[in-house]
Amino acid sequence: MSARTLDILCLEPWMGGSHAAFLEGWAARSAHDVEVLGLAPRHWRWRMRSAPWEFARRLARAERARPDVLFVTDYVDLPALLGMLPPSWADVPTVAYFHENQLTYPEADGVERDGHLGWTNLVTCLRADALVFNSRFHADEFRAAGEEFLAALPRPSPRADFAAALDRARVIPPGVEWESIPLGRGGDGPLRVLFPHRFEHDKQPVHFLRAVREAVLAGAGLELVLLGERGARSPDGLEAELAALGPVIAHDGFAESRDEYLALVGSCDVVASTASHEFYGIAVAEALAAGCAPLLPARLAYPEVLPEAWHAAGLYADGELVGRLRRLAADPVALRASEARRALREAMHSQNRGGVAERLDCLAEQQAP
Repeated sequence: MSARTLDILCLEPWMGGSHAAFLEGWAARSAHDVEVLGLAPRHWRWRMRSAPWEFARRLARAERARPDVLFVTDYVDLPALLGMLPPSWADVPTVAYFHENQLTYPEADGVERDGHLGWTNLVTCLRADALVFNSRFHADEFRAAGEEFLAALPRPSPRADFAAALDRARVIPPGVEWESIPLGRGGDGPLRVLFPHRFEHDKQPVHFLRAVREAVLAGAGLELVLLGERGARSPDGLEAELAALGPVIAHDGFAESRDEYLALVGSCDVVASTASHEFYGIAVAEALAAGCAPLLPARLAYPEVLPEAWHAAGLYADGELVGRLRRLAADPVALRASEARRALREAMHSQNRGGVAERLDCLAEQQAP
C-alpha cells in the first residue's frame, strides 16, 4: 500500500454498461482518489477518433491538475491524447486497460474492418507504461492479430516494440459486484435456461435458439429466459425462431431494473452461451455467482472465467449443445440443490470487484513516481 493517497484520473470514451460498472466499482472501493471522466456510449467509431480532443478540451476547461496516474481504456488513442494535453502531462505515468480491441472484435457480415482503429490500439500499447487485458485469452488473441497486422505493413514497423509491450502486459479481470448478487433458487418446473447476451451476430442467438428448438422437438422440457439487449436490426432468422419457441419462453426482454435482472437470473438453472466472441463475459460471471450451472463453449475466455472444477460439466465442444441440453433437462432438480449452487457462487468470489480494485490500486502504486 502506498504511503500517500494517489490522484488517479480515468478516461473512458464509452462510459456505459460494463465499462462504466468497472470504473465506478474501482472508484468506490479504491484506497486512492479515483476520478472517472467518461463520454456518452454512442457513435463508437467517432468516440475513438475524437476522444483525445474532447478529453483535452474538457480537462483544460476544468483546469484539471496533472494526476499521479492516468488510466485509459482501449477506446483512447493514447499518443494523440498526450499530444493534446499540456506539456506538463508528457511524462505522467499511464495505464491502458483493454476491454476489447479493434483487430479481433468480430465485424458484422459485409462490414470491412477499419485498420486505422486497430492501429490506434497498437500505438496505445506502445505508449502506455502499463498494459492490462481483461483475460489471458484476449491478450494472446490480440498479440497474434497484432503480429499478423504488422507483418503486412511496410518496414520499418514496430514489431519488436509491440512484442515487448505484450510481454509485460498483465491480466486483471473486470470482475462482478459479487456481494450484490443473491444466490438464486433456480426454477420450479422444466429446466430453466438463461441466455443473457446481446442479440447480435457475435453472440449467435439464432444458433442458440435452433439448438433449443431441436432439443424441445426431441422431448426435452425447457423454459427460456432471454435478457439480452436488442439492436435496431435483428440477425437473420431470429424472429422466426422466437415465434417457434413462444410456448417455452418464460421471459423475453431487457429487465427494467438491476433488482429485476438479478431476480430473473437467480430463477434460472443454467446459463448458456453460443458466442463466437467473448473477451471476458460479465453476464455469464454474474449468473455463475447467482448459482446458475454453466453451459458454455470450451473456448474464448470461458475456461478462464469458469472455475476449473466445473470445466468437465460446464464446457461443451462444438456439436454437443443439443445433447447437453437434453441431458440437463432430464434432471433439473439436481441443479437446484442449494449446496451445489452455493459452491459455484463461492468459487466465483475470486472475480469479486473488491479484489479487482485492490489489484488496480497496486498497479497504480507501482506506476506512480
